[in-house]
Amino acid sequence: MKILIIDSGLAYGSAQGGLNHLLADTARETLEALGHKVQITRLQDPYDPEKERQKILWTDAVIYQFPVWWMEPPAALKSYEDRVFGPGMITGDGRHRDNPEYNYGTGGLLTEKRYMISATWNAPRTAFTDPKEFFEGRGMDATFFGLHKASQFLGMKPLPSFACNDVMKNPKTDSDLARWKEHLTRVFGKA
Repeated sequence: MKILIIDSGLAYGSAQGGLNHLLADTARETLEALGHKVQITRLQDPYDPEKERQKILWTDAVIYQFPVWWMEPPAALKSYEDRVFGPGMITGDGRHRDNPEYNYGTGGLLTEKRYMISATWNAPRTAFTDPKEFFEGRGMDATFFGLHKASQFLGMKPLPSFACNDVMKNPKTDSDLARWKEHLTRVFGKA
């Protein structure tokens, strides 16, 4: 497979994006060892939207790698979407004039492509799994409804998400990296 990693690791407060860069680099190494072709776009670096469109058309799967800031991906990822997922990436919203109330979001051209979310959180895992905790047991993916829908609007289908939790107050980087490699191997297997 051909896989594009969009690395949104950026400097913010005391963090410098290092964990997300490490996860992106680990993904590249793991996926290449499995026989896949991998490219990384680091949003901290300048990028050309047209070249990024070509990467999106090239890829079989996109991995969104990002830290979570205020319950959402960094604004740089939204800016990337706005600049790259524009004209030419979709045919329309999927509706027809004869019945415009239905089929919104079904007109994407990227129907053979997949996407994965990999996020780093300061929140512990129980914040997502326990109904009495902050995210009411809804899970991580509920917080990224917009990113899921934007990707699906393009026609892409989701792959299982991944999270590193409690990365500031109780980091477990070595075990997170081991879980990440296992996750990638389980989802992408051998080429």
